[in-house]
Amino acid sequence: MRNVSSKNKELFILGISSILITLFLFFIDEGNYDFNWVAEPFVWIIFLIYAVPIFLGQLLVSKVMLKNISQTNKMLLSILIGSVIGITCTIGILFSGFLN
Repeated sequence: MRNVSSKNKELFILGISSILITLFLFFIDEGNYDFNWVAEPFVWIIFLIYAVPIFLGQLLVSKVMLKNISQTNKMLLSILIGSVIGITCTIGILFSGFLN
């Protein structure tokens, strides 16, 4: 039973961290330093386009790359490395059409 709650806790922490990272990115976007974007429904779609890959990157790192590491180190590394992977993949996919 404890194993199930541990997995849910891990998913919760990764989900919250991906949302917080995306909120920070949207806060500093283009030097606006505000949250006025929350009133625009279309921007929430863009928010999900960033938050979901960050979460998936964190989950991938946690489940595949860091199987045999202690839980605390695993969470920290999953958040850091997975966020970089998720952001890089998102930006790469979104802007790949503009480079051609």
